[in-house]
Amino acid sequence: MKFALHEVLQGMLASVEQDTFTDDVARLAAMFEGLATTVPLFAPMAAGVDPQAVAGALKTLEDKAILAHADGKYTLTEAGRAHCVSGKRTLFNRGDQEQLETAAKTFATL
Repeated sequence: MKFALHEVLQGMLASVEQDTFTDDVARLAAMFEGLATTVPLFAPMAAGVDPQAVAGALKTLEDKAILAHADGKYTLTEAGRAHCVSGKRTLFNRGDQEQLETAAKTFATL
């Protein structure tokens, strides 16, 4: 895979409007697998995404204070959003950014 799962997740978070989302890692893993069929950046996930890998990516973002976890939800912190936006601009090329924005639309429906 070109990017680590937590990096892709950060790129998506930079592109969503809402600040909270589910902590259901199985649902999030299924979303990544679904995106693999429509968004080339996610193609390496077509073989399956382990929910524990999603949990690990979320934990990484939580440890970096990008996300806060409580009451069955993750919340993108204000500083976390700024970090995600900055990272999206520096880590991903324009084509990848467009794909992350497309993927963020699916993420927003969870």
